[in-house]
Amino acid sequence: MNDKKQKLILSLIAIVTLFLVAIGAAYAFFASQNTGKKDVNINAKSGTTDVLTFEAGEDIGITANKGNFASGMGSEEGQTIAKARLTANDATSEASDSYYVYLKINTNELRYTNFKDSANDIKPGIEQADKTIIAPDATHTTKVPELILTVKETNKATGETKELTQEDIEDLTYYDSISTKKKTTDSTEDVTISGFDITETKGMILLKYENIHTSNEEKDEGRDNLPNMTTHEWEITVTLINLDSDQNNNTGKTFDATLVLQKDQIITNLADACGPEDTIETCVKKISNEDYEYSHIIYHNTSSLSNTNIANKTLSANDNSYRFSGSSEEVKNYVCLDGISSAGECQNGDADLYRIIGFFPNDAGEYEMKLIKYDYATKEELGDKSTAEGGAYQGNYSNTSKDNYKGRNAENIAAYYWNYTGSGIYNNMWQYSNLNQINLNQFYYNYISTKVNNLENHITEHEWTTGGFSYSISYTPKQVYDMELGEEKLTTNDNKCYAEANNSTAQTCIEDDLSYKDAKIGLMYINDYGYAAYPEAWNQYVSNSSGYSSETVKTNNWMYMGLGEWAISRNSEDGDHAWLVYYTAAATSHIVRAFYGIRPTFYLDSSTKIISGNGTHDNPFRLSWN
Repeated sequence: MNDKKQKLILSLIAIVTLFLVAIGAAYAFFASQNTGKKDVNINAKSGTTDVLTFEAGEDIGITANKGNFASGMGSEEGQTIAKARLTANDATSEASDSYYVYLKINTNELRYTNFKDSANDIKPGIEQADKTIIAPDATHTTKVPELILTVKETNKATGETKELTQEDIEDLTYYDSISTKKKTTDSTEDVTISGFDITETKGMILLKYENIHTSNEEKDEGRDNLPNMTTHEWEITVTLINLDSDQNNNTGKTFDATLVLQKDQIITNLADACGPEDTIETCVKKISNEDYEYSHIIYHNTSSLSNTNIANKTLSANDNSYRFSGSSEEVKNYVCLDGISSAGECQNGDADLYRIIGFFPNDAGEYEMKLIKYDYATKEELGDKSTAEGGAYQGNYSNTSKDNYKGRNAENIAAYYWNYTGSGIYNNMWQYSNLNQINLNQFYYNYISTKVNNLENHITEHEWTTGGFSYSISYTPKQVYDMELGEEKLTTNDNKCYAEANNSTAQTCIEDDLSYKDAKIGLMYINDYGYAAYPEAWNQYVSNSSGYSSETVKTNNWMYMGLGEWAISRNSEDGDHAWLVYYTAAATSHIVRAFYGIRPTFYLDSSTKIISGNGTHDNPFRLSWN
């Protein structure tokens, strides 16, 4: 009986204790809601625990209006302050830790509207029909920054204030002296500011990885009788510069950003996720557990898609792939294949550079890396009439229509037919294509396998679907994907096929006609190209001049290289036409005996490792295998 009473008493004590803890927790929660701060981290502290907490400020919001840009008016300014605070435990009275500081740009509609010449004379640009802004003349070509970010950090323990400069944030351009006007109570005054140009910058920017320390000798001023504590105060100012020039093309545009301080790193680049011991399979698992909204790697899964820039989530491929999207400058997906060697530039320059289209699950559910050659292939890589007899080599790419070319090897680019030897009958069946059989899967495969040790054991065989789609209708990337690889692939009713290479009589297709099995080298799909553009373009038509060949879209598509190049897809309503990306940046259909540039495409298996590099042109990723 005494045992039962004792158990009852202990149970009552436990219940009362739990009740008091619940009340305390509830009070802490409600107290945090009424601090007046937007976001305060509440952390429990014991006498033996160091505590790192963060306090966020208000968002910065700026709207450009006519008052901002009136002549003689001051520049518009937004400011916020956030804090990181480290409190040492009572036992040692000393603590060290570290944290990350990010600027999360939620919205930025601002554009470069003005240009200057070598004498710093400023003139407004000219807005085009597609809303892009170009330089007013041949001398005024330098873009003038209109949105400036200034970042200051104050250590409350030492009283030291530091302003971040170019050495702190290499990815942004820093200006140490910008003349502008500052608003005062009654008028404006001339001032000089410094900071980073973020005029057209979007996404997540790493400002600093910072260490913090506190001790008896190093703690916030005036805290002699309180726990050892050091506070870092971060102040950011965003200034919309009044240029005293015509900036009306920015009228009505908005900017909104949040200053983020946190213990954990936010993945903003593939190099952050893939360590030298990580295989592609491991990298993808890391990516899937992180917010990749700002890294230009987008997970194509409709139910999981969280990227707020994609207005309609159903526009994604929904194939569980991870694809790179955005402008060539922003997307860090360069890979060097010059033999596996140390970090730095490729030994043979651009010739050995490739870019990662994305990571795609195979039939076993393992992710593979899909690469495309960065620049167009040469005859040394794909073969000519003497080295690859019977192939599709035509000659050097024509010197015309090269004004849009983005590379540095214009004189050596080779041109190839999609399927033509220079005589005889031709059709658009990929299994009969001499480009496919001879130049890509014989000559080029042997060339790259010899060049890179062990590569042939890691280029995987694939079934390349070649059913294609018709030319008579305009399609978005999602619609193209459905016909190339998705729900509508291998549909035979709209296709015209040929029984053999030299057959010119069309017949009803069978499924085997519309795919090429067990090949290692291919070409890009048109949907690969479509999804390489930034997500805002995915509701545009890939074949329209007002869509993918508009200045806005093509400057935000890393895969566009400026010349005409063949894709693997057939024109399903015509027996001798195939698809290509034209020099205008739109997809189009052309007869297969026409000749264009080639960028070989292939997959590397899930055991592939990224061992070094950051994915930029000058420091590309280096690969390895066990």
